[in-house]
Amino acid sequence: MKRRIIFLTCLLISIISSGQSKKKQIELLNGKLDSLNEVVSNERNNYTQVVQLKDSLVQLKDAEISSRKNQINQLIQGNERLITQLSELEGDKMILTKEQSSLERRIDSLTQIIAELTVNKEINSFRNSKNFENFLYSFLSTVYSNQKIDSLISISSPRILDFVEPSIGFGRFWNMGAACNLYNEGNYEYYDFPVQPDVADLPFFKDQDPQGGFCDEASTPDGIYYKQVYDLPEDWDVIKGESIPPPRKLKYLNKIMVQVQYNYWVVKTMYFIEFNDKWYLLYFDDCDCSA
Repeated sequence: MKRRIIFLTCLLISIISSGQSKKKQIELLNGKLDSLNEVVSNERNNYTQVVQLKDSLVQLKDAEISSRKNQINQLIQGNERLITQLSELEGDKMILTKEQSSLERRIDSLTQIIAELTVNKEINSFRNSKNFENFLYSFLSTVYSNQKIDSLISISSPRILDFVEPSIGFGRFWNMGAACNLYNEGNYEYYDFPVQPDVADLPFFKDQDPQGGFCDEASTPDGIYYKQVYDLPEDWDVIKGESIPPPRKLKYLNKIMVQVQYNYWVVKTMYFIEFNDKWYLLYFDDCDCSA
């Protein structure tokens, strides 16, 4: 009996001790649980703050992107306006260029007219003179020296026609082959328009001929050689094989042959006539020494 009581007492003490131990464990677990809950709560708060911060950054980025897009759109619109303005300016430039070109042509035309009127006045004063050398100097200075006189002739320029008597006309002797023929209409068989040499400072040699200068270099000094002649060059009839004399109306007119020698070669031979007390250009003799 005593043993049972002692056993039961020990068992009861053990149970009570165990119960107290369990209670302490439960209390410890509850404390740890509270600590975990606090940690979780803090983490949740931190996460919430992080999410809010990220949301704020995203909103800022979105706002910045939207602002950049607006700036880009404004730049695109401004660029389109500039392109439109540039296109309009290009159109205005083309119009102004055309107007400028037209004005320049008008100015050139008026300048040419003024020059021709001035030259005509000067030429007429020489034509009315009996001094052929003065007239020749004016002719060479006006349409020959440093100019494309062949071009002026081929297009019947008024500058040349001022030196030509309409009732007599002008002709050019030229040989395509062996025969030297006269051409007095159309383009006068001109195919090249070289600039003639500057002869403004060459001396005049009256009543003289250059020595050589056609097939060989001349032995005489460069200059303007001129003399009175009584015969004119004759055209050649290829079919009949005979020469064609000049018109009879030229027979009794005063005639002067002019030969321009430059760099020891005769570069141009011309014939002038006096008609009604005025001097006129009659012929160019461009036949070479093979004719």
